[in-house]
Amino acid sequence: MVALGFIGVAFILGRRTVTRPALAAFLVLCLGDWVLVEDMGIFGGLGTDPNSMVPMALLAAGGYLAVTRAPAAVPAASESGADGPDIIGTGPWTNWRDRLRPAAVRQSVATASAGTMISAGAIGVIVLGAAPMAAAQASPAASTILAQAVDGASVPVDIPAPGFTLTDQRGRQVPLSGLRGKVVLMTFLDPVCVTDCPLIAQEFRQAAQLLGGAAGRVELVAVDVNPLYNEVAYTQAFDRQEGLAGVPDWLYLTGSPDRLRPVYRAYGVASETAPGGAMLAHNDVAFVIDQAGHLRQELNFDPGPGTAATKSSFAAELADAATGLLGAS
Repeated sequence: MVALGFIGVAFILGRRTVTRPALAAFLVLCLGDWVLVEDMGIFGGLGTDPNSMVPMALLAAGGYLAVTRAPAAVPAASESGADGPDIIGTGPWTNWRDRLRPAAVRQSVATASAGTMISAGAIGVIVLGAAPMAAAQASPAASTILAQAVDGASVPVDIPAPGFTLTDQRGRQVPLSGLRGKVVLMTFLDPVCVTDCPLIAQEFRQAAQLLGGAAGRVELVAVDVNPLYNEVAYTQAFDRQEGLAGVPDWLYLTGSPDRLRPVYRAYGVASETAPGGAMLAHNDVAFVIDQAGHLRQELNFDPGPGTAATKSSFAAELADAATGLLGAS
């Protein structure tokens, strides 16, 4: 915002000695933000495409050309338009219908300045790229577009899901094979985590709401990814904290370290103790298992900034995956 204000003031002044270095500095900023933040995700960026800095740079370049070049003199047209070329806004082309005629459009394109063309290109990038993401955030109906923009599309697979037997939050032994007949949406959560895991838990809770009447045919499962805090009391506390205690068909499974670690290996979940805290650093991932016990999708589930829009988008991605399998059965 500070950079936008700075270049805006420079454009208002309209002096080349001010606008030229301001434009150069702004383009360098846009390039750095585009590469480091929007593409590589450094400094907490989303790491998404399309990139808002591209149209920003184009708009700035178009604005520079507009404010630093005086408009060329336009020859006057006769009242009838017979003594010279018709100019849009004069002569016979006096209303919006005339402006949309092929001849008027061709003349507008032919006489357009470089700044106008650059600005039009920037608007096109915004409309074709950023607009769908903005619409997804504004829409009350959750969309998967933000989740896929943050983490990419899911990886389709079709292999038997590795089996295990663990203890749920009520102290009952639950084998994965005992969930056959339902679609299983599964993730790995640390019960003492205060960063990503609470966000992912909310995405699962919202997915249950999005499923509506079909929620009874879907099992939501989390596996304790922290073998240092594997008692049922920790999973129960996490459920109460995140409002999951009353969610039907929700299982938070745990067990001894000897039982948990083979599950981590089987599903490719890596974890390590985070420095200076009890949490474990681990990859954020979710799995979709069909009614026959086959692993069908692997979702990268890093919630990024965890805004309301992205949370609903990840929840929609889960719900859509489950609905697709339910509809195929």
